[in-house]
Amino acid sequence: MSFSLTEFVRSARSAAVETRPVTAVKTLMSQTFADPQSIAKAVGSFISADECLYEDDEVSVYWVRFAPHELVPPHNHRMHAFLGVYEGSEVNLLYRQVESGQLELAKRRVLNPGDTMSIGGDGIHAVHTEGAMPSIGLHIYLGRLSTVSRDLFDTETGRSMPFTDENYQMLLRPLV
Repeated sequence: MSFSLTEFVRSARSAAVETRPVTAVKTLMSQTFADPQSIAKAVGSFISADECLYEDDEVSVYWVRFAPHELVPPHNHRMHAFLGVYEGSEVNLLYRQVESGQLELAKRRVLNPGDTMSIGGDGIHAVHTEGAMPSIGLHIYLGRLSTVSRDLFDTETGRSMPFTDENYQMLLRPLV
């Protein structure tokens, strides 16, 4: 079966209002990403690193590209997030915040084409690619991502700060 971005967005909207939206979106993601080549063939290229495909109070759907050799700073979403990769390899560094406020690496999870994962509403993660190619995927969030108050974290100081474009650029690091 061929992939349709329009149909994926429609299905995400439907899954988000199910009685058990987390289960419904997880199922949608695993079914969709079972054929990552079909997604890659159907989805065009975008100019920005992330592109909002749809958003309302129940769900946000984004196309996301992570550049090679960059470490996206630790951040939260304050809502359930569902990630799927269809090109490249994406490394997710999952953190927990300890009593002192510092971040402690809890888990490292690599997503290759066809892989999906979910992050709970209180999850904190940083992202980088593996290798010299970007990772490209689709993300679903259970809520309006563009308006929620989110945090970025400085891994060196443990300090949290509002997720703004300026703070994001300040904390974006080359991957060494």
